[in-house]
Amino acid sequence: MKPARKKARRQPSLPEGDLTALELRVAKRADMLWRSAGYCRGRDLIHWLQAESEVLDRYFLFERPMEAEMAADP
Repeated sequence: MKPARKKARRQPSLPEGDLTALELRVAKRADMLWRSAGYCRGRDLIHWLQAESEVLDRYFLFERPMEAEMAADP
């Protein structure tokens, strides 16, 4: 009998509700960054990208399956 093949795990696709929740978290974080920078103008994209990076890093850190984390470690 042949051993069962392991299927490669993909990152879970995000349901539409999760995408909306993530976008709201990014927007709130970007607003916090903007406020902490003294309400400066012209840095909205920088604040958004930083917030997006922080939120998505945190999301995928906690949502990623354990096997994917173990496979990523050398």
